[in-house]
Amino acid sequence: IIMPSQDPAGYPAGHFNRVYDYIISPACRMAGLWPIKANDTDAAWDLVKNLIESEIVIGDLTSKNENVLNSLAIRQSLRLPITLLRDTKTLSVLFSEGLSEVEYDDSLRIDTVQKATEALSNALKNSLANKGEVNTMLSRLGIGPGRAKQVISAPVEVLASTETYSQPEIQTPKAPALPVISPLPAYVGDSFTQDEIDKLSNNQFLFHINYGKGEIKNIKKIGQDKMATINFESGSKILMLGTSGSFRKIDN
Repeated sequence: IIMPSQDPAGYPAGHFNRVYDYIISPACRMAGLWPIKANDTDAAWDLVKNLIESEIVIGDLTSKNENVLNSLAIRQSLRLPITLLRDTKTLSVLFSEGLSEVEYDDSLRIDTVQKATEALSNALKNSLANKGEVNTMLSRLGIGPGRAKQVISAPVEVLASTETYSQPEIQTPKAPALPVISPLPAYVGDSFTQDEIDKLSNNQFLFHINYGKGEIKNIKKIGQDKMATINFESGSKILMLGTSGSFRKIDN
């Protein structure tokens, strides 16, 4: 995921962290992708390596950040697929004209966030389904050896790698900074231990400090981790199960 690392003028503090937490990360999970945020890499070599090796790169064009544009230029020069995002305040940049973009409302209202998440997830799924096709401005113009039959784009500073979770360089992403339910209901117990996480199964109930009470509908093993589809009152979420304290037991 390639996106602005600092909030530019006109945006509140932490704005792009919320874009990542509320839109990009959930959309990647829904599409079966593991997001890698470019800003979390420690060395320039890691950034370039991820730019080249990731199945999909999501670039947030919001505010036309120079670092984002330069990174996307590297990706495009190698004729590798990208997905473009931008908010409603940002006009399309020159190289994105003719490519589709996923647009999100800069207010990040919950109703607009859900629509943007679904749109980005669908764009990523389409990119995976057509990953053998070229997705660059050059191919759209008929320059070079290949042409894209379908181009998927969307604005966001994010590197997304596919479901090859065994790669050692992939790190567990930071927990989303969503509003915490406070105070917690009386029926909420302690956090899960790793052993208890490993024993969770379908149709079990648990509590998430951001989403509330939910029922596990499907669990998928991914390396040493577990990804679960959980039905909350606010809707279905796809989340990584862990011992970070976000998941709590429900006392009988």
